[in-house]
Amino acid sequence: MNVEEISPKEAVDAVSKGAVFVDVREPYELDEVAYGVEYIHIPLGEIQVRLDEFPRDKDIIVGCRSGKRSMNACMFLKMQGYENVRNLEGGIIGWVENECPTK
Repeated sequence: MNVEEISPKEAVDAVSKGAVFVDVREPYELDEVAYGVEYIHIPLGEIQVRLDEFPRDKDIIVGCRSGKRSMNACMFLKMQGYENVRNLEGGIIGWVENECPTK
C-alpha cells in the first residue's frame, strides 16, 4: 500500500487551505513540543475507536515524532477506505528542522 508523504512546509500550506492535521503522538509528547497549526490529537492507539473523527471529505495529514507511527496510521486509514491521506515527512523532528511553527 502506497502512502504519499508531504514535506513540513507543504503541510503548513495545506492546513492553511483546509487540510486536517492529525497528531498521533502520546499526550506527554505534546507537552515537549506541539505543532503550531490547528490540529486534532488522536493518539495512535485510539485511532480505531475514534475513526469517526477523521473527515472523509477533506485532505488529512498525519504527523508524529519521526514519521513512523504516522505512517502506520496512514496505512490503517487507507485500509478503512480513506483516500486523501498523507504522512508528514520527518514528523515533528522534520517540522522543527524546517523551522515550521510550534507551540
